[in-house]
Amino acid sequence: HRTECDLRGEENYFFRLSRYQGDIERLLEDNPGFIRPEARRNEVLGWVKDGLRDFSISRAAVEWGIPVPDDESQTVYVWFDALLGYVSALLEAGEGLESAAAKGWPAAVHICGKDILRFHCVYWPAMLLSAGLPLPGGVYGHGFLTKDGLKIGKSL
Repeated sequence: HRTECDLRGEENYFFRLSRYQGDIERLLEDNPGFIRPEARRNEVLGWVKDGLRDFSISRAAVEWGIPVPDDESQTVYVWFDALLGYVSALLEAGEGLESAAAKGWPAAVHICGKDILRFHCVYWPAMLLSAGLPLPGGVYGHGFLTKDGLKIGKSL
């Protein structure tokens, strides 16, 4: 989008991504085909080697979104919840995550755009590891679709 950024300060809940530094490094070293094409893999390897930093998973004072349990002042970041949707979409109401394996999880390959590689190749595997769930067989990061030199997407 073409909107100027607004700097803000707020207290949030964080995911301890740094805890999974070794796990993510081993995943990428032991499975060189996990991220394709190779140019995308190299980009992700660079981020990982720079050190994984904890990240915010909630927002303060946002009226829309899913409230953080036991804390009305926070809502879950929409992308954090959206990633879990890849697994929970397979389940019927009331079914636990342990039922996902019988319904098609993990995916053989996870496909995403190159602008969200960090979410799908670093954050998402760490979240799955944290939950004790299996990882997808791999991730394919595709390029952008463009029209008149501009990326086609939700905001443009």
